[in-house]
Amino acid sequence: MTPSDAPFDDHADQSAQANQAADERLSAQLAGLRPVEPGPGLRSRIAAELALPGADSFETLARCRRVTVGERLAWAAGGAVAASLVFLLGGVVPSGREQAPVAAVTAVDSVPAAAARPSQVRDEALSWSDEGIRFVDEFTPARVLRRKVIERHVAGDGTAEVRVPREDVIFLPVALR
Repeated sequence: MTPSDAPFDDHADQSAQANQAADERLSAQLAGLRPVEPGPGLRSRIAAELALPGADSFETLARCRRVTVGERLAWAAGGAVAASLVFLLGGVVPSGREQAPVAAVTAVDSVPAAAARPSQVRDEALSWSDEGIRFVDEFTPARVLRRKVIERHVAGDGTAEVRVPREDVIFLPVALR
């Protein structure tokens, strides 16, 4: 097939020319448009609005922001109070806040006899940690050791035991050379 035998598509060429002519007409119409002058009613409404007291837009904006922030704080405080009342009235203990029983009393037959005997204290070491050398003040270095202990206070007759957690912080002086 030779180029002279190929069918000629002049439909695409005509549609491109039609689009260009439509664009030119639209452009000419838009160029001829002019803004409309505001009517006397609009001017009088603007003048009346500006004549009102407190018409300063910056003052009004600041007042609106204060009111908005105050309203948000009031809602947040109200929600916190409501949540606290739910927990308080429901008797629910938040998770992680449960306390282990502090004292276990088996029998309280002879209170005067138990009070007469001294209680026994035993230490149960849980852990030691070395926090390295720290300066106590500007010129005094010390090695800091932490010891975690559970103290077991047992009544003289063995009827009650109280467990008290304790943490000892030990400062050992260090000589720098």
